[in-house]
Amino acid sequence: MKLTASYIDALAPNPGAITNGKSLLKKGSFANMGIADNNLIFGECQGSGKKAYQCSMDFADEAKPVPRCTCPSRQYPCKHVMGLMYAYAQGTPFAQASVPEDIAAKRANAEKRAENKAEKTEKVKNTDINAAPSKAKITAATKKINIQLEGIEIAEKLLKNIIQTGLAGHDAKARKALGEQITQLGNYRIRGIQRAFADLQLYMMEQAEFTVSIPHIIYLSALLKKAREHLSAKLQDPPNILKLDITSAIEEQVDHTWKLEELHAYGSYISSAEIIQLSFDVLDDPAKKEFVDTGYFIDIQTGHIYTTQNFRPYKALKYINQDDSILTPIVAETLYIYPGGLNPRARYDKFTYRAWQTSDYAAIKQHAHDDYPALIKIIKNQIRTPLANKNPVALVKIHDIQAVQDPEGQTYATINDSAGNTQLLKGDTLPAMLMIDPTLLQGHALLIMYESHIPSGMLTAIPLSIITDDRIIRLKY
Repeated sequence: MKLTASYIDALAPNPGAITNGKSLLKKGSFANMGIADNNLIFGECQGSGKKAYQCSMDFADEAKPVPRCTCPSRQYPCKHVMGLMYAYAQGTPFAQASVPEDIAAKRANAEKRAENKAEKTEKVKNTDINAAPSKAKITAATKKINIQLEGIEIAEKLLKNIIQTGLAGHDAKARKALGEQITQLGNYRIRGIQRAFADLQLYMMEQAEFTVSIPHIIYLSALLKKAREHLSAKLQDPPNILKLDITSAIEEQVDHTWKLEELHAYGSYISSAEIIQLSFDVLDDPAKKEFVDTGYFIDIQTGHIYTTQNFRPYKALKYINQDDSILTPIVAETLYIYPGGLNPRARYDKFTYRAWQTSDYAAIKQHAHDDYPALIKIIKNQIRTPLANKNPVALVKIHDIQAVQDPEGQTYATINDSAGNTQLLKGDTLPAMLMIDPTLLQGHALLIMYESHIPSGMLTAIPLSIITDDRIIRLKY
């Protein structure tokens, strides 16, 4: 078994765990360290208490290593496990040993849980979605939908009151009352709608400019209308009342939380998908008080671009690992695709890394759009859809690039397709892109994120990554 410092760093839940783990190692806090089965390291670490902590790192499943420690920390891995791994990585002697009885028992329990989960998963995967539901299930579903429709009616009245009062007319007392009403929506099994109202309230409270709340008003209005139509249609078709809509995100936007096995049952997955991360960013949302780790991956076979997301609330930063940039191709055993428009959210569980091949860059570039007007038409259709993502990304070919300045001295750039059609570029990544010799960009591909400026009606794009014949130049992370 081989461990590197960079790999261990990537496992850390936060920078503090790295620093504290190395500090414990320097203090000589570890003793009785052993290795078993060439995939399990364990030892004792003297902490602040009288009794040393028993810590271990189990690599029986390389894709999902399991840290264990008797300390009370809720960080995984904790600083004691981090220090243990650093000790092994730097060559500290670990005695060959048998698997400790307590860890052997935990392994056995984990295997049993995995077997039970696999059985349940296979049962859901093999569910016949076209099978007629029982009368009892129809009755239960009807009851739930009626409760949801009642909640939607209350939500519609709440939104109407917000609009009539005016965003600026909501003082502290009114916002508190609004918060209580939003909490009450939780009784009607419309969690997605409740979250949308909570988002609106957060932006009303946190942002000085109330105009930032207007898109949330538009979104909520469209969501309530679509949700009512969707649920009412289900009531009118009892044999299909349990069927889920896989063509849009409405199920999740109302209440449903998709399970991977459900996506499998509905055929929304790709087996042995070869994907490459083109860009990665960490978005800070102060209104929601959370970070969102966002990755953009391309399927090199189909050219489809998917989004991965990892949500980290401020309050839980110690306990949720931040996603990292992935710089090598991945072969996902199963790539699950969530319902949505362009760049739908995707998720993979089991995967393997593979080495770069020269053909990978050519495969990516061949999927780049060379007809800007046709692409922009697709993008605008997406943006005009009230419930869709307003910042889609796409891969385009660069035939020419020029820097331009507006009358106010702001620097922008334009890129051209083979027919001479232009696309305006802007954003905080543009200066870095313009530092590259323009002749080196011609004939290559560019990953861009579209942004619609409503007051001016301009559709601009932010450059994210440049794909050449032998590398990916990331302008973000």
